[in-house]
Amino acid sequence: MKKRGSVDPLYQLVEEGSGRVIVSAHEIDGFFVKSDRAKSDEILIFGSAWEPVRLGEDLSDVELRVVNSAGKAIGSYYIGRVGLRSELNGRSGQDGFAATFYGLSCPYVTAGAIWRRWASGSPIHKGEWQEYPVESHDSWLHVVQNSWFETGHAAKKYGAAEVCVIDGRTTFDASSLYCALGESINGPGGYFGSTLDGLADCLSSSYGTEPPFELVWEYHSESQKNLGASLTDSVAGILREFNVGVTLR
Repeated sequence: MKKRGSVDPLYQLVEEGSGRVIVSAHEIDGFFVKSDRAKSDEILIFGSAWEPVRLGEDLSDVELRVVNSAGKAIGSYYIGRVGLRSELNGRSGQDGFAATFYGLSCPYVTAGAIWRRWASGSPIHKGEWQEYPVESHDSWLHVVQNSWFETGHAAKKYGAAEVCVIDGRTTFDASSLYCALGESINGPGGYFGSTLDGLADCLSSSYGTEPPFELVWEYHSESQKNLGASLTDSVAGILREFNVGVTLR
């Protein structure tokens, strides 16, 4: 049965069709891994079952849900088949289960730590993504995109600002650029595409719903140096295609 402790659950294994919570966990190890790392068949789930489970039998149609401190879903991953193989019984100093997701993993190694930050309930502040190492910006962008749609947002402009500004000195790779764009247009933690196609989708969904905005791209030459002219020109071109005024400085 479910145990109550001092640590709020961050994850739930949920039967997607019924919404039945099977396991609540405050930590999962082995799911968020580097894309080039060999996938482990073992996932450690530190938490407890809400009702008795039969070890060794597979669960089907399972979603891994990320929940905040209020228990509201802020992210999700469809896993499908999950096998709870054994109980930990204090292994690694914690109770829970050793499970398998049959090789399914998430190739954003810092996403678990970033989800914990997002689940805390404290507002995301401007420029917070820049406080993470550059190699974690893809994980931040992944969490932004996943949470954006899980919490009911559409791919469009929500912000009221008519002039949005990005700083080319913060755009060290493509993920950094899309983090900067999302924040400048939709505020801290905001999403506005994670690829060129995603950017076009957001612009298309926003087109005609409000006056076009202006994007001021400061230190544009720094972005070109880091990202290459092909990407920066493509981003500016897509924005202009949807009548966004782009000023390069």
